[in-house]
Amino acid sequence: MFDSALRFALSLSSILLAAAPLTADEPGGTKDFSEASPAELGIAWVDERQDPKTGFLVGGKNATSLIKKLTELNGRPIDRLEQAMRPGAASEKGFLGTDETLLEVLAADNRNVVNERRLTHQQLARALRMLAAIGQKHPVQEFAYRGRRYRVNVQYYRGFQESPFDDGTRANSEATIENLSNGKSLQFSLLVPDMIERYGFYEGRGTPYRVEPRRILEVCDFLVD
Repeated sequence: MFDSALRFALSLSSILLAAAPLTADEPGGTKDFSEASPAELGIAWVDERQDPKTGFLVGGKNATSLIKKLTELNGRPIDRLEQAMRPGAASEKGFLGTDETLLEVLAADNRNVVNERRLTHQQLARALRMLAAIGQKHPVQEFAYRGRRYRVNVQYYRGFQESPFDDGTRANSEATIENLSNGKSLQFSLLVPDMIERYGFYEGRGTPYRVEPRRILEVCDFLVD
């Protein structure tokens, strides 16, 4: 998500956040965060709200048929959103490919996650947010979560990437999550879980910063137990 001009790495989160010592919750001193609450980690879930004009539930579950008929999102016309998401607009590499349409991307991912997998975008987004937040407090240290072992590294950058949805969210960091129990890993901008949680937007297939739902579920395989 962060363009080349922003890729001047600052120090890791251990410099920005005081890491508490690990406690021997498991053999070997591995801290188990399975019962941790979002508040303990300094995060809060997006409140579900319905757009009175379109009926779209920001932060909630939407029908694929409704998504395909949207004329705007968060008060922004779809064509304006697409313009902002093209390569070279709000981001050098873009949030969408040059020929993709936003509604087709949203509908396809909604069909995959909600209709076929019987999950919600909020489940996927919140799993990423929880793991990233744990990694910020315990950088590059192994920890347990939901029966798996993880290691998370969060890297910070000089500039911020603003959300194309103009909703006040932005990020200046990327997380790398390693599921040490199955060998799967995933790297993503911390802006992406925000967009997934609100809109079910994983970015377009025409951008290198897309985070595939399938890969999220490989790393967060506790969601499909």
